[in-house]
Amino acid sequence: MVVIPRLDRGIQCLGFEKIQVVTNIQITHMMNIFLFIWLNFTRIIMKYNKISFIFPGQGSQYIGMGNEFLEGFDIARDIIDEASRVLGYDVAHLILKKPRFGKIRHKADLNKTVYTQPAVLITSYLCFKVFETFCKEVKVHLEPAFLAGHSLGEYTALLAAGTMDFKTTLDLVKKRATYITEFSKTYPDAGLMAIVNRGSELDSNRVDSLCGEFQVYKSIINTPKQIVVGGFRKNLTSLAKQLKKENMHGVPLNVEGPFHTPLMQPAADKFKKALDKCNIQIASKPVIANVSSEAIVDPEHIRKELYLQIFSNVDWRRSVEKIVANGGDLFIELGPKTILSKMVKDIAPSAKTLNVENMETLKQTVKELAEIEGDL
Repeated sequence: MVVIPRLDRGIQCLGFEKIQVVTNIQITHMMNIFLFIWLNFTRIIMKYNKISFIFPGQGSQYIGMGNEFLEGFDIARDIIDEASRVLGYDVAHLILKKPRFGKIRHKADLNKTVYTQPAVLITSYLCFKVFETFCKEVKVHLEPAFLAGHSLGEYTALLAAGTMDFKTTLDLVKKRATYITEFSKTYPDAGLMAIVNRGSELDSNRVDSLCGEFQVYKSIINTPKQIVVGGFRKNLTSLAKQLKKENMHGVPLNVEGPFHTPLMQPAADKFKKALDKCNIQIASKPVIANVSSEAIVDPEHIRKELYLQIFSNVDWRRSVEKIVANGGDLFIELGPKTILSKMVKDIAPSAKTLNVENMETLKQTVKELAEIEGDL
């Protein structure tokens, strides 16, 4: 309920859409102007104190992601066209659109890191820009308090925060994916495995002990019930057997290398040369970092974070907890699937989650955010 000040006890707001005059006082010309502005430009009842935009990473990709927005929004087509120029191939047909032929081969290409990472960045940024455009069209004023992204998604968060332009960000992600793939070939028998405890929280100290015993590394701390570890597959296989004895599960992940482990430092060192050359600006909004879980805004800290992130563990759980501890009560996932939304609910059950990845979720999210006159 939003209440208009009762001028001379003559006007009050009943609900949100209806204004009733309860006395015969004369409304002045200035009051008419006030009401017009109020009705047409302040049409939203915001339900949440601090909103966070979150962006997914590798693993959220699927054939056809982003299609609906390409058909309905010029901004989406502009992003795809620019991405194609930067990457040197037709993004819309090779990555985003469902092919008429060769679907199996197409899916295999999409799941290769060199294609996956640019594709997810492009789609997530596309979702963000469409959401931003749509909110402006229906006069929803939305100001996120925080931004965050999971692994690759951190680049989308930094892009949305204005630290880099689209071309610079996409070029960095292309190099990141290329170097990670190159150095992963140095360790063909290495990979990642998720440690999952479906019944209760994982004992972090016990996981640390097992990592030392089986010579693997913590890679990603996703939720209280899921931690990803990386290393050589023979060690991961041995660890999985021990986990089963302790009523935990080891789930191998379909990735090309031991991402976010010390084994990837050579890739990070090569990437750092490109990172040091790119133009990075101060962020317009705080971005919660994967490695440190601190709010980063200045170029020096951003460069350090993006360098460390390649060979250090991503602590998504701590990032979400940091946002919640600072008043974050709504998370909007912008990009393919709802993997992060589910993680947020595991970390902070009381937090509200919404997502935008197609027209249906776009409209549902905007309706949830505010009561708006008329049909969207």
